[in-house]
Amino acid sequence: MLTAYNEQLEQVFAQHASKQEQYFCPICKAAVILKQGTTKNAHFAHQSNLHSARQMKGESEQHHRCKSHLYLQLKESHADVKLEPYLKAINQIPDLIVGRWALEIQLSMISCKRMRQRTVGLTQLGYYVLWLTALPKIKQGRFILTQLHQQAILPESYSLFCINTETDSIYRISQLVPLTATQFYGEMTAIPVAQLCHYLSHQTPEEMIVRKLSTATILSYIRQCRQKNNVREPTISLLYQLQLTDEQVIKLTGFLFPEQIYIRTHPVLWQLWILKSIQSQVPSHALLAKNIKLRQFAVKEVNASKLINTIVARYIKFLNL
Repeated sequence: MLTAYNEQLEQVFAQHASKQEQYFCPICKAAVILKQGTTKNAHFAHQSNLHSARQMKGESEQHHRCKSHLYLQLKESHADVKLEPYLKAINQIPDLIVGRWALEIQLSMISCKRMRQRTVGLTQLGYYVLWLTALPKIKQGRFILTQLHQQAILPESYSLFCINTETDSIYRISQLVPLTATQFYGEMTAIPVAQLCHYLSHQTPEEMIVRKLSTATILSYIRQCRQKNNVREPTISLLYQLQLTDEQVIKLTGFLFPEQIYIRTHPVLWQLWILKSIQSQVPSHALLAKNIKLRQFAVKEVNASKLINTIVARYIKFLNL
């Protein structure tokens, strides 16, 4: 961490600290060690046998540097920037607070449950929360989003904010459309750090249209399922039960509704489940609830029942069934 408290309970920045002084973690109250060197940013660290709730795994040098540089950039245009403020009411230390926004930089994997807990705590104090992750890889024009990236998505605006860990520049990937469990279409735009909070506060809801996977993409998905050589593979099993040809699958499935942002299950598969429920004359909701996998987000709890009702109604209406 870049700040700690001295014996007078004053917050001190590591770069301004002295090794002759004693400093403490605001959460666990344990003494911390000041680390200063020529190759790494000055920072405080817990002794190996003592850990605060926030610093259980420590923070990387990359994290320290991104946080420090972002703070300095924001400070040039905002008077109300705070670096690692200790929020006693919830016993948390967000990376940065700018006005009513809490910014959390997350470069290493963390469970969605933990991200959600930290988000809820900050929200209870009236803050809006933005999680910044490292830039994702891009393959053949598609963004490859890890589990961490997906947890940091703002689903209502179909967007993800990232930080370039080399330049400390901020980027927004907007109009996110999941093509598979990890591959997304999106548009990436650089956001000037000085305008970040203004930009966040004036976001308008995206108007997302219904798209469709290409014929080649659907055929590739079916081929991958067949290559597993498993009669219990869900997609192949449903194709057999429904007696559908590949051409019929292309025509009847692969629709990308806006709600796909909440769904990890491939669109071809969950749409086949609905067709199966219609054929079997069983409630689509019950069948999907047992078989669909949903994404989890740090900033929003997904209402699974409501979501399933929505996609079932939209799909059936779209096919005019």
